[in-house]
Amino acid sequence: MDAVDNREFAAEYSKCGIDLLNTRGANFVKIVYSSVDEVVSCEINRLCAEEGVIPTCKAGCFHCCGQHILTSITEAQALAHYIKYSFTQDQIEKLRLRTQQWHEWDETRRSCSTLTDGQSDFSAYCYCPMLVKGECSAYSMRPLICRTHFVSSDSPACRPFQDPESINDNPVALASVLAATSPFSIMIREHIENAGLNFYGSLMLLPHWLAIEMDWDFATTPQMK
Repeated sequence: MDAVDNREFAAEYSKCGIDLLNTRGANFVKIVYSSVDEVVSCEINRLCAEEGVIPTCKAGCFHCCGQHILTSITEAQALAHYIKYSFTQDQIEKLRLRTQQWHEWDETRRSCSTLTDGQSDFSAYCYCPMLVKGECSAYSMRPLICRTHFVSSDSPACRPFQDPESINDNPVALASVLAATSPFSIMIREHIENAGLNFYGSLMLLPHWLAIEMDWDFATTPQMK
């Protein structure tokens, strides 16, 4: 199952008009995120004190924002709700343009994936549309995958592989942070499944969900088999 591409789920979602954020409580995701942040802080402090492990992630580092950022329907709806009520119209329009640019890049990337070995590959890459001047414009509502991503490796390892300054080594993620926050991932999964939906089917790249939830005309719902 490829959780990145899911036209079938999104078609059913669109047809039914599912809105988990309103039907299950607008504060659910915020409560989960707040709890996750507390657990992450405690675990990072423990790693530092007991194992001498200090994350290399810091303000101004955003290489991970060029990676695939998967999010679920519940988190996507919470993010869209935050944007609609917290962003100015100008900010929303600029976000729409960045998201459209990402979709155009994604379509080019997909078409180039069928090239033969003798043809040149598409080497450019595009950061998350939420990124503005090296900072997340919706930091307080960033998805779980962003909140729990901490590494102890050097920052070049986190750069997208197309980046000329990237290195071959994979990032060294702090596995204990992911383990400590896994109960909250389960909470979100159960929240979605209790609504009668397929959690794994609801996972799509953040820009895809963003366009769908904001009802932008270039929204696409890639197919998952």
